[in-house]
Amino acid sequence: MTYIFLLIVLVSIGIFYACKQKPKEKTDEELFEEILNDSRVNSREVGEREGIKYFQYMEDGKTGFRDLNGNIAIKAIYESAEMFSERHSAVEIDGKWGLINESGEYVIEPQFDFLGGLHNGLISFRQNDLTGFMDVNGKVIIEPKFHWVDEFSEGLCAVSTDWQTDEPRLYGYIDTTGTLVIDFKFQHAQKFENGIGKVQLNNLWGSVDKEGKVVVEIKHKYTSDY
Repeated sequence: MTYIFLLIVLVSIGIFYACKQKPKEKTDEELFEEILNDSRVNSREVGEREGIKYFQYMEDGKTGFRDLNGNIAIKAIYESAEMFSERHSAVEIDGKWGLINESGEYVIEPQFDFLGGLHNGLISFRQNDLTGFMDVNGKVIIEPKFHWVDEFSEGLCAVSTDWQTDEPRLYGYIDTTGTLVIDFKFQHAQKFENGIGKVQLNNLWGSVDKEGKVVVEIKHKYTSDY
């Protein structure tokens, strides 16, 4: 009986130490940081192939940038940071967004609720829950009047109607002056690539050209089908 009791004690101690030594599960943030810092993901080969000068990296929950050799180019001080586009990056610090150049200098001081990436010379900004566009000097080019915007591509940008109403949310396209050139009539719309934009209508996908003319029949279940 004594031996059985001792065996139970020893097994219990073993289980205790085994549980104590079990690795702590990582949070989603820690896992994301681990992936972002993985040199196999952010490799020189990938950077050169994709035309990327700086990769994001994370340290203590903050984001910064490394060059293709892995050297720190801009220290990790930002709560969020967009990938560099047209030699600039939108960054968040202390809850406000600004725009930095490749030297880490502010060209637009942090002051906005959100900034998007710079594309076609325009960067989206949010003000009073509406979104507009400014240039790299901070000059407003398109007043904030849209409820959702994508990024400019090939001179056009997908935008949407108000999602907070009872009406169905619809998507269309504006040009770089803010003029609606393809009306709000799609369930969804993607940015233009190679002269066409993929759109969804009646739960099916097709493509339109820059005048809104259907060039790929809207009959596909998935965008990957064509």
